[in-house]
Amino acid sequence: MKKNILLSTIVCFSILNTANAQNLGEITVSTATKTEKSIDGVSASVVVITQKDIQKTGASTLDKILKKIPSINAQFARFPHPSSASKAAISLRGVGANGTLILIDGKRLSGETESPYEMTRISASMIERIEIVKGSMSTLYGSDAIGGVINIITKKIDKNISTLDMKYGANSNGDAKNKNINFTTSGKVDTFKYRVYASYNNTTPFSKSKSYSQIATNPNSGAVIAGDAQHGVAGDFGVTYRDEATVKSIGTRFENDFSDNFTLGFDLNYFLEKRNGIYLGNAKYVNAGTPILVKQTPIDSRDENRRLDISTDMNYFINDDLSIDAKIYRSYYKKRNYTNAINFTGPTNTKFSANVTFDTFESNIKYGLNENNFITTGVEYRKETRDSSAINPVPSSSEFIRKTAKYKSLFIQDEIAFSDTLNATIGARYDNISSFDNKVTLQAGLVKNLSENTSIRANYAQGYRTPDVAELFVVAPSFKDGKRFGADVIFGPKTTAYDLKPEQSQTFEISLSNRSESTSSQITIFNNKIKDKIELVSYGAGAAKYYTSQNLEKVDIKGAEASLSHEVNDKLGVALNATYLKSEDESTQKELSFTPNVSASFSANYDFTSKFSTNLILRYIGKQYTDSSNTTKADAYNLVDISGKYEVKKNVELYAGVDNIFDKELDTVLGSNVGVYYFTGVKVSF
Repeated sequence: MKKNILLSTIVCFSILNTANAQNLGEITVSTATKTEKSIDGVSASVVVITQKDIQKTGASTLDKILKKIPSINAQFARFPHPSSASKAAISLRGVGANGTLILIDGKRLSGETESPYEMTRISASMIERIEIVKGSMSTLYGSDAIGGVINIITKKIDKNISTLDMKYGANSNGDAKNKNINFTTSGKVDTFKYRVYASYNNTTPFSKSKSYSQIATNPNSGAVIAGDAQHGVAGDFGVTYRDEATVKSIGTRFENDFSDNFTLGFDLNYFLEKRNGIYLGNAKYVNAGTPILVKQTPIDSRDENRRLDISTDMNYFINDDLSIDAKIYRSYYKKRNYTNAINFTGPTNTKFSANVTFDTFESNIKYGLNENNFITTGVEYRKETRDSSAINPVPSSSEFIRKTAKYKSLFIQDEIAFSDTLNATIGARYDNISSFDNKVTLQAGLVKNLSENTSIRANYAQGYRTPDVAELFVVAPSFKDGKRFGADVIFGPKTTAYDLKPEQSQTFEISLSNRSESTSSQITIFNNKIKDKIELVSYGAGAAKYYTSQNLEKVDIKGAEASLSHEVNDKLGVALNATYLKSEDESTQKELSFTPNVSASFSANYDFTSKFSTNLILRYIGKQYTDSSNTTKADAYNLVDISGKYEVKKNVELYAGVDNIFDKELDTVLGSNVGVYYFTGVKVSF
């Protein structure tokens, strides 16, 4: 039935592709080639979310923007801490959260592996647009981009303007309250440009009641101690599915045009974050001198995190055919986690604390070799340093262990214009990696304009991803219904180390698109073949159950994406997106976990007057397995959101909306929504 629906949709889109009209205004992108290029001339799959699109949703943070895009799935319960139920990371086309590289203005961010917090840290008010490139981008960005890249591009400094945006929201029970205040000011004085922003985001918790029954064990052998006072203690408590969180951010950018050809920029960004939640996990205490590990007990987890990003960049246009750019930046992240038992007194667990530093230098040379060839070549040096007690092989120790990885890279890309209607992009990259073998990746794409409005493109890209610190070294005595150990770890029930290899992929895709005065449509068919894909697998049962990272020898992900947007008239615009995924571990014939087969969305925007407009979004996420053995499947769900905005005067805008208006529930293993959610806000420019 689902395949028939998808086939019918594709047929409809194919008919629409025969429409003949004038071109829409040109959209340019930079993430897919590291050069400014028309989206119609890019061979990779690119989704552009504009500032106007963001304003329609009323979103205050990045997570609320991305969750409304098909083929971008939030994966919960992967973070190696009991709080994983409230943490999500983004997966593109089923490749996995670790394969999605998140950038801000082309720069990497230090933080936890898989970026489980990042979605709620980035304020929507600072975003000019988001460019999402789906499919491997390793030839330009190296490791971590095997599934694609999400590049958040901040607002340009093009005029003297200040904006204050204030928003408040809560669910129908008054939980999950959100207070969001953002201020931005920018301007230009002669050749000097500046931008300053500040953001305050506060969210109260959202919880669901859950039953528990404690198990007292020997922390070394895992043997149950039935006579302990804490053994068998049972009850109900509210498990946090949305953290109580406060994020305060401040940042600035300065630019100076020293000449018509030379610009120098400086960025400084800082945030301070506090989080708190109550979860079900493990905790220790001492009974009559004997250490006891109590499992399945309520715990309180508190985070105090901060990050400082500092960078400088320059652009030098030597002549019309040759330019060079460079940037140097440091991203420093300090995480402090304090976890305590609620039912009894024991030591504070600080094991999931860390210091993470990214030091990066990048430079690109862009050269118009002739009328038909545009060459881009670049170098990158990146040093990643992680200090953490979560990777200490002694579970009882909170002493930091340091792991360092260095990446030295060189890439070259040629954008070739064979004719006015045919162009190609060919690229190659060499990576020297301190902790793994060196790697070469290749990419080749072709775009053919079949008519003034219709084009077909094909793309082939190789990708790779090195295992992260958690996959290799984490020691987590509490994870889901067992423990989690890195592949290199030997501890407790895990008696052997596993030689974890980097992932390698080949992506093939072909796409047909049409862009006209009022209609835009696209159909894409793709196939990701991944060798040695890194996945969490489980062993044992009961007290001996644990999860670890291992390679799946061959994984095949096939899929199709279809999109259609149409301006019905000067008041009504509609858009439809659908994605079908079929993933398979070829060794076991099992599907990948947290990879829904079908996801789709429909949106409609209606302008009642020149000052008042509304937006409706319907989303459907199909069934998905939640374990590697394919024994448990989460139900499909659909959500309906509606919002509206009213321009009181030229510089004052009111907006409001309701998310999940029919109060649909999610399976808690997928995270859980907060029920019907109401929000309202005001935006003032001056």
